[in-house]
Amino acid sequence: MLLKTKNLIHVELRDLILLGIVVAMKVVLNQFSFGPAMVKVGLGFIGNVLLGYLFGPIWGAVGGGVSDLVASALFGQQGGFFIGFTLSAIVGPFIYGLFFYQKPIKIWRIIVATLLVTLIVNVGMNTMWVHILYGLDIRAALVQRAPKEIIVPWLQMIVSYFVLRAVSRVKIRK
Repeated sequence: MLLKTKNLIHVELRDLILLGIVVAMKVVLNQFSFGPAMVKVGLGFIGNVLLGYLFGPIWGAVGGGVSDLVASALFGQQGGFFIGFTLSAIVGPFIYGLFFYQKPIKIWRIIVATLLVTLIVNVGMNTMWVHILYGLDIRAALVQRAPKEIIVPWLQMIVSYFVLRAVSRVKIRK
């Protein structure tokens, strides 16, 4: 999709348009969630998976950062903009890109990528951002988040598998 030429990265307009569409999709999907408050499952992760799969770690990360900035501008998160959550939005698609970009869809890749995103981004980074923003004790935050972070990744793995299988069947003409 993204072509490298010598030291410059050549990006085709069609790729940027597709990136914009996936970013918009991620922003919209982020607004939807289901389940009880304790284990609420958001759908924004689908956008992260697609960013990593279609664009790789670098452009996926760029798309993740842009989607967070757009979402903050459009929907104004409760506490306002915080750069930490933008970093989290960048790291998720980056990890997915490392495991999915131009690679065959394998269950082990989905499991490892999802668990890494859960541990590094959701448990690690986001807990730290909540601690910094609200002064919440890290141990208390981890205990509070534990039920969600134990259950939700397995649901995400199942959805990711079916989304990736469906998207991998679509051929984009060059």
